[in-house]
Amino acid sequence: GKNLLTKKTISCKTDEMTHLYTLIVSPDNTYEVQIDGEKADGGSLFDDFDFLPPKMIKDPSVSKPDDWVDIKKIPDPEDTKPEDWDKPQHIADPEAEKPDDWDDEMDG
Repeated sequence: GKNLLTKKTISCKTDEMTHLYTLIVSPDNTYEVQIDGEKADGGSLFDDFDFLPPKMIKDPSVSKPDDWVDIKKIPDPEDTKPEDWDKPQHIADPEAEKPDDWDDEMDG
């Protein structure tokens, strides 16, 4: 997971006693911080933590240039295959051998 820091400052007890700190997260996306069973702070997870990146607002004054092309692949009219280009349907394996029980009529 990613460590998200809170926007609030929750102060700790500074005396010399030991204290129990509790974080309660509720299903409605709120939280509560308790110190020794007493509420010290709380709020909304989405308001107090940066879960989502800031929203991008589209600028209406920005547009694509007039000569913009939206197709995914642009064909190159000058592109040609090499002279020795050969694309066989099946690539033969020189080390392959037919099994002993192979029947050419049945198995092909």
